Amino acid sequence: MNIFKSLYKSFKIALASDEEIQNIQLKFPRSLSFLKRRLDKTKFSGYKVTVLVAFFVFVMFLLVGAINSFVTLDSIVQADVRVNNLLYVFRNASAVKFFIWITLLGQTPTVVIFTLVAVILLWLTKKNWQILGLLISIVGGETFTYIAKWIFQRPRPVGAVILESTNSFPSGHATIAVALYGFFAYLWLKRTKRKFHRILIVILTFIVVGAIGFSRMYLGVHYVSDVWTGYLVGLLWLVIGIWLTELKLFKLPIELNVQKIVIKKTQILFYSLMIFVFVFYIFYGLSFKPKFLPKLPITIARTTQNMAKIFSDYELTRYSETLTGDFQEPINFIISTKDDQSLIASFSKAGWTLADQVDIKSSLKILKYSISNTDFPTAPMTPSFWNKQVHDFGFEKSTETKSARQRHHARFWKTNLKTSQGETIYVGTVSLDIGIKWLITHKISPDIDTERDLLFADLQNTGNVLNYEKIKLVDPVLGENFGGDQFFTNGEAYLLKM
Repeated sequence: MNIFKSLYKSFKIALASDEEIQNIQLKFPRSLSFLKRRLDKTKFSGYKVTVLVAFFVFVMFLLVGAINSFVTLDSIVQADVRVNNLLYVFRNASAVKFFIWITLLGQTPTVVIFTLVAVILLWLTKKNWQILGLLISIVGGETFTYIAKWIFQRPRPVGAVILESTNSFPSGHATIAVALYGFFAYLWLKRTKRKFHRILIVILTFIVVGAIGFSRMYLGVHYVSDVWTGYLVGLLWLVIGIWLTELKLFKLPIELNVQKIVIKKTQILFYSLMIFVFVFYIFYGLSFKPKFLPKLPITIARTTQNMAKIFSDYELTRYSETLTGDFQEPINFIISTKDDQSLIASFSKAGWTLADQVDIKSSLKILKYSISNTDFPTAPMTPSFWNKQVHDFGFEKSTETKSARQRHHARFWKTNLKTSQGETIYVGTVSLDIGIKWLITHKISPDIDTERDLLFADLQNTGNVLNYEKIKLVDPVLGENFGGDQFFTNGEAYLLKM
């Protein structure tokens, strides 16, 4: 560190003595004087204001960009829906209960109590100027969010876990997470000089703010763009609150700035209030009874036995999709069978195993088996989308290498369509994994037609295929998937009645 300081001083002296620099100073005295005042660390109107204004402008540009993207870019809306559907797959009762506790940190009663306690503590320690900044940050952020919700009128996501009465865009919880807990972090940072403590404060704040935002998406009450925009709104008003706090702080006498009132009664009250906040949060969480929404019933539509027409009749995409809605491999299997168990049984009989659901445990397992280069017959698959939905079933078959790095794999989606005989229609894609990339997904072989024909042969050998047809579903394609892996196909697909 001393080396850098020495280099900086040497560089500064060299610039000051440079003839060209001196000429510039003579030609533009006012501009240089203005710049010098902006970087003056001894005055609030100098360096601190410069940093705050620059950060404010930066956040404002991000906020305007986020709103513009939401309004004009269909890809953002498409990605919102797919992420929401992806998180739906990962929901379970225990995680829902956990994230309800997290989301309580942004509920109005919690915010009001936390703010009231903070105001009392600031008033008792004679830091009244900080109360104004705190309230501006909170009230400004929530008011902006309320107005934005009224303007954009975005409905809540379909399939939310709990009922919310307001509109979706932007997220009020995300806004308050930054505006309230961000300001708490700012106050905490001003009271400690230890580097480790300051780093810990920043990390804890990011965890709390991030967890609140994620809880809203996990519970299905907000889209990603709602949360991101809410964060930016909260950050904008947090900067305003800090600016007002610092402005007032610099106008007070120096003695009051550094004064620390550490009387025994205040300390006792502080710990009493902290206990009160903790007890309130626990009791509020135990008594919080949100209205849980039932799972949406699947609307079943009847179609003719000509399954090839379902794509045109129901305006369904003929390709699997990336998170942002870009086309990937085309659908190369359309299967009608009695139900899910019949589909799974047919694949099992053909030597294909049902893949595990993607979660932390299964992801760590596939990482372990990939490193050891051993077989993992039920390894999870990277989520893929069709018609905005995450695949419902993943089937796989080990290759001759008996390694988790290589496998035959197929993803299938359950449609809401049934044949005239009451059989459910499933669509799917098939490919061959030939290696691990990025430690999280597989690289596929470009020849997906060979894999398509391999799966068909395996299913036909079971004796469960009542009849089949091979059709031209799309034109020949040379494309790439979400991971950048190229593939080619003649565009044909199998229609199977199992």
